[in-house]
Amino acid sequence: MKQSAVETGTTVLGVEITKRHYHALYSLAAAVGIDRPRLSRLLKKLGEIPANATEVDCGRMVFEAATAVPMVEAFKTAVPLRDVPEYLGASKRQVEILYREGIVLPLVPRSGPGSVRHVVFGRKHLDELLARIACLPEVDRSSDRDFHPISYACQRGAGRFERLFTEVLQGKIPAFRSPDRTGVGGIVVDVGALVGAKNAA
Repeated sequence: MKQSAVETGTTVLGVEITKRHYHALYSLAAAVGIDRPRLSRLLKKLGEIPANATEVDCGRMVFEAATAVPMVEAFKTAVPLRDVPEYLGASKRQVEILYREGIVLPLVPRSGPGSVRHVVFGRKHLDELLARIACLPEVDRSSDRDFHPISYACQRGAGRFERLFTEVLQGKIPAFRSPDRTGVGGIVVDVGALVGAKNAA
């Protein structure tokens, strides 16, 4: 039997509860391994608890297990903004652009409470971005094409970084990955072809 905030394994009207649908704050804290006061602050940051809610108010609230547990788990393993450049193989400036353009999204929306301080990103979101880059074909260095990283292409007038990066992910620009680098810094494009196409447009 599936039920709400009753502990799993409990028998109700002769039927054992096998799956929890909802958590009270204390049971959610136990499930994710975070003490109640810290979890309460985190849920306020995430907008799941009103910012002015008292401890008593929080204790009475019920959270959907299917969404609350993964959300808190994602926050526990999140990557701070300062570590994202290394994680994505990108420069600090590139990450700032991707963040500003909404290409890499923080766990707490920028318009939400607590979004200015302690900006963090879910590993799943970052890993999905890295997986898309890893799917690019490996560059053939033996060809006579003008292959260089996106950052170099931008310097040579091929376009703004955010546009080139987005179009690479969308498959609108032919791009490859360097075997000796991972992530954003490993993406290479034919700079001559891009600059020529831009000038001809």
